[in-house]
Amino acid sequence: MRNISREKCFELICSVRDIVEKEIDLHQYFDEDSSNINMELSEMDFEGVSNGYLSEIIYAVTGYEVEVIGEVEELFPCPCCGLKTLTELYDKSAGTGYDICPSCKWQDDGTTDINSYRSINKGSIVDYLNKLRSNPNQYYKNKWLNGKGYDYHEDVSK
Repeated sequence: MRNISREKCFELICSVRDIVEKEIDLHQYFDEDSSNINMELSEMDFEGVSNGYLSEIIYAVTGYEVEVIGEVEELFPCPCCGLKTLTELYDKSAGTGYDICPSCKWQDDGTTDINSYRSINKGSIVDYLNKLRSNPNQYYKNKWLNGKGYDYHEDVSK
């Protein structure tokens, strides 16, 4: 098995993406609503993702089984889905936090009560978890490391 650093892995993914974009009109493969889909990749798209997830991407685009090496950026668990996706913790006194989880789209506002309706999120944590469970195909694979929190596959509304 070959080794590849996280940095080189990201470079390879972007290079393959650029080649595909030049050779294939990707929009022809998507629904007609896809005209507003952002096809650009950035390093932030891979911030905090597990090395195993990156290995699977490399295998999918090259056919090579690789081990991605390097430290995963330290992220904090989302209070809603529990995945480590947030770059900072909510701290009202310091004015920090307010990150939006790229997995479940919850904006961290310091909420700890899962049933509490939050105007900033237009729902409660339970509402968001139910939304995730209603579309498991979109969220079946976690690319982020698990943190302490709720498993959106479990029923938390009870």
